[in-house]
Amino acid sequence: MRKYRQLTTELTFRCNAKCPACHRQKPLTIDLNDKKYTITLENFKKLFYPELLKNVEWLMLNGNFGDSIMNKQFREIISYVKSHDTKLKIHTNGGIHGVDYWKDVGSILTKQDIINFDMDGLADTHSKYRINTEFENVFRNACTVIDNSNTQVHWKYIVFEHNKHQVEEARELAKKNNFHTFSTVKTSRDVFAPKTGKFVHSKKTSAYDQAEKVIRCVWDDWGKWYISPEGLVFRCCWTGGHYYDQGEKRFYYPPKFERMFNGLHVPLEKILSYEYWTKLQNYLKGYDRSFKLCKSQCGKLISSIEKEEDNLKTGQKTYFDAHAENRQR
Repeated sequence: MRKYRQLTTELTFRCNAKCPACHRQKPLTIDLNDKKYTITLENFKKLFYPELLKNVEWLMLNGNFGDSIMNKQFREIISYVKSHDTKLKIHTNGGIHGVDYWKDVGSILTKQDIINFDMDGLADTHSKYRINTEFENVFRNACTVIDNSNTQVHWKYIVFEHNKHQVEEARELAKKNNFHTFSTVKTSRDVFAPKTGKFVHSKKTSAYDQAEKVIRCVWDDWGKWYISPEGLVFRCCWTGGHYYDQGEKRFYYPPKFERMFNGLHVPLEKILSYEYWTKLQNYLKGYDRSFKLCKSQCGKLISSIEKEEDNLKTGQKTYFDAHAENRQR
């Protein structure tokens, strides 16, 4: 069987947070809370069958729309994955559940696994973007995993105008509490307006406006695919999220897509061997004829927000564990 470097999936489209720039805030064609968009343990085992899992180096649980911890069978699902020695990368806002729950999570994960907690600021700033989550709860939950596991716990920090002054304080807090890494993330998301208490659209130049004349599919480079909770297989998370958008379609989805590209109907190994993927990559080599979605995500140079010079160490990762960097590679 073919070896896969990484498959990415999300266990549910449900989320406890209401981040203003999240894809779930866009007009969509579906009800994100419909139970069909939360995978059961039974269907997860059908989708990621043992022979496949044994040949997947990394399984990433990350969401276009949801947070995996909103799936009531989250702990059972990650236990199943670990029973086949597949490494896990988990991204979560960490804003729900109590100490006992996170102790269980920590006991399931191993030193080869990674769990990222999203904390965009400190107690007075975090919830401005991560609406419906509280910094104290997320920080407590992350520290609970640290104290009850040898897994790699990462702090991911999106830098906005309203929290950039706290980056170094947060970095020191991460080091003091034994996080494996602290990483800052550059963003072109909307900015927080203190006078109104709301996020407003940034006037930064879009990445699409500065697209270079080459499409480089980073997901193809990384050997990755995205699988939705209902089992649909996409080249990347962007094409997966866009599939459910209302309005203009900026990507091509093949005929009979919902049947032929559904891992609950057709084995994932067969879907991932379709000639479609090769044809897609060849098509993307012609920039002028390519899809708008691919141009905006993988045809860009560096957006203006990334070109701006400031004193922040944004877009950088600090390793506090000497072995953590090597384990990720």
